[in-house]
Amino acid sequence: MTLYRQLVACSNEQNNANEPTEFNVFLLSDSDAFSFTDSKLPDNFLKNLVFLVAKKPKRLITHIQRIHHCYQANLQEPLFAALVDLLVVLNGRGKAISRRMIIGTKSKLSGEQYKKLQTFMTEDFDVALLSGNQYSVFTKGLVGTGNLVQQIETPDKQTYDPLVLAHDYIEYSQLDEAKDVLEKAIVNQPQRLELHQCLLELYKSTLDTSGFTTMFNILAGLDVAMPNDWSTLRGCK
Repeated sequence: MTLYRQLVACSNEQNNANEPTEFNVFLLSDSDAFSFTDSKLPDNFLKNLVFLVAKKPKRLITHIQRIHHCYQANLQEPLFAALVDLLVVLNGRGKAISRRMIIGTKSKLSGEQYKKLQTFMTEDFDVALLSGNQYSVFTKGLVGTGNLVQQIETPDKQTYDPLVLAHDYIEYSQLDEAKDVLEKAIVNQPQRLELHQCLLELYKSTLDTSGFTTMFNILAGLDVAMPNDWSTLRGCK
């Protein structure tokens, strides 16, 4: 007579039939496939399991061995990766075994990890969007998106008050830079009297006759209304 044992079981020791069952413990039968102890395993045992999973992704027993080893060794991130890889390979199939694996390993997962896996199991979720981590074989830890490039609108020109900038230059004795800022600003905003006053004060304090004459001719050629201070300073030259 052949006896069959349940390969994987989950339990939380709840015996009340009236209460909903929520499993928190991951148990295995005495199958030869899991008759190994971590203390006797080579250092690269998990690495070999991952290699076998990648080589033969549809071999379910290897996935379960990997999950079991990570669970027993308290390897939270590799355990999450093993579960994600299992779900990716099953691609919506094997809901029963997937749910058993997720619920049974809950105690070794973080709350966020368990929530991600539980959401995948309870909703019509596209497996291609399931993100893993650095230990995943079939995902790269990235959530897929069709928007590979995000366009961010920025103003073509930097917005600043030229008068404030000019005062900053003046404070650090960068008078030529202050003149340059004010001259450009006046061409663009000739109606701002305070720009004219500041520039004229710089011309006077630095005895910059050449700069004054050049700017006066520029403004005259633009046919804009020039404050009287320009004519007054010109007459004082």
